[in-house]
Amino acid sequence: MNPRIITKDELNRLIDQLINTTKVYAPVRDKTGARWAKISSSTEVYLEEVNTRDPAKGFFFPRCELLLKFDQQGCPVEPEPPGATVVFGIRPCDARGLEFIKKFYTGQDRNDPYVRARVEQTVLIGVACSQPAPTCFCLAVGGSPHSQTGLDLLLIDLGNAYLAQPVSEKGEELSRTYPEADERSLKLASELREKVEAEIRTRIDTERLLAILKDGFNSAVWAELSKRCVNCGICTLLCPTCHCFDITDESVRGKVARYRVWDSCQFPFYSRHASGHNPRFSPSSRFRNRVMDKFYYTVEQVGEISCVGCGRCSANCPAGINICQTVQEIMETK
Repeated sequence: MNPRIITKDELNRLIDQLINTTKVYAPVRDKTGARWAKISSSTEVYLEEVNTRDPAKGFFFPRCELLLKFDQQGCPVEPEPPGATVVFGIRPCDARGLEFIKKFYTGQDRNDPYVRARVEQTVLIGVACSQPAPTCFCLAVGGSPHSQTGLDLLLIDLGNAYLAQPVSEKGEELSRTYPEADERSLKLASELREKVEAEIRTRIDTERLLAILKDGFNSAVWAELSKRCVNCGICTLLCPTCHCFDITDESVRGKVARYRVWDSCQFPFYSRHASGHNPRFSPSSRFRNRVMDKFYYTVEQVGEISCVGCGRCSANCPAGINICQTVQEIMETK
């Protein structure tokens, strides 16, 4: 699929055209930086922040999703289908997070119909990062500020225009009417990628870490590392790949509904059995589960680590816990 050139004015017109025919979500500015919102004009798009406050995983795996409901007569009522959606301005790390969510819920003989329906109805238009945040480390976990993984179309800011690289048929359909990129534009895009990647210095030997974690379940390091953790769960709720959920039933005036809602392995009651026994009662066992899940368990389940290097957990932890420093301390135990 040939890369195209789209001027910024043309891109704004494309966004406005999409708004007229479908739901379009993009980062918008608020008091805390940037957040995802449904937009009604291209002028609302805000790309000055590297990441939105919340991850993009909600587009495939909503924070609270209706699974089924019954009317007052006890007859089932089908929830409304998700409908066509365009997500504009998603960063490569968040797109990799969505790709993981898709694999986890719909791959390897899994077939979550709710996630699959959203995947099929969603178009992802990414914007490559030109300046990483201090907490970014996507290169350390197999990503890149210009990664195309999970996207339909990747936009690289060249100044007055974007280099638009189609990744899927959806992306090709959106960009096919624009002129093909010339050699100068392709060279500039390559130079920009090299420049931004050079600014990300953090590296993690994930293969060595995997080997340590494989035999490290009973290590004394977990008790030490978890001392500062307050089990607030913010690291998991802001993570683009954390996928735990709870099921809750609600009854209002005779109408019963069942919802799937985000949950966190850092909450004390998350793993409590009906008997009252809790195999992860201690804070250290919950801290261990999060790290093991990111760098070991999901390798066994999906074939890849489930950290995309966005840095949200480190940037927002009230106790100042940094996931890269945590991983480094674990590797220093061997």
